[in-house]
Amino acid sequence: MDTSFFRSSKGRLLFSARGRISRTEFWVGLTLIIAITTLALLIGGHRTGVRGLSEFFVIVIAMASPFCLVAIVIKRLHDIDRSGWWALALIVPFLLGAVALLALAGLQEEGRIVEEWKGFWTGALYVTAGLAIALLGSFITKLGFTRGKGGSNRFGSDPLSMTP
Repeated sequence: MDTSFFRSSKGRLLFSARGRISRTEFWVGLTLIIAITTLALLIGGHRTGVRGLSEFFVIVIAMASPFCLVAIVIKRLHDIDRSGWWALALIVPFLLGAVALLALAGLQEEGRIVEEWKGFWTGALYVTAGLAIALLGSFITKLGFTRGKGGSNRFGSDPLSMTP
């Protein structure tokens, strides 16, 4: 298997959680992830004759997009001298929202929808979705506009320095 893409700057930007990236690289990576995810959703939502291929494409993108997002978030956290473990604060509300959504969908499919459970899981979904959106907004603002620590830090050299 040719791994040259993953060693390239684009591959490292999207698939590696090591090192540091500048604000510009963060915005480029975020824009790329949003564009590819939007394209996958459009292809998946539009029923084409090549159903199997489009579903496969959507599944691959759905699995890769969160990983790529976490990778660029971790590298920006490293640039502002924070541990990558802070990215868990971004991931946990999305996972809790997914659990609430699956529970709500499961109750509806089985025909066992009880109004109190429906209300509980709907409320849990709204709370976790609101928390996830608020955290995502704060992360994007913090990581997208905060200047990284000048010089080398424990995560690597300054991505803005001219020397490697």
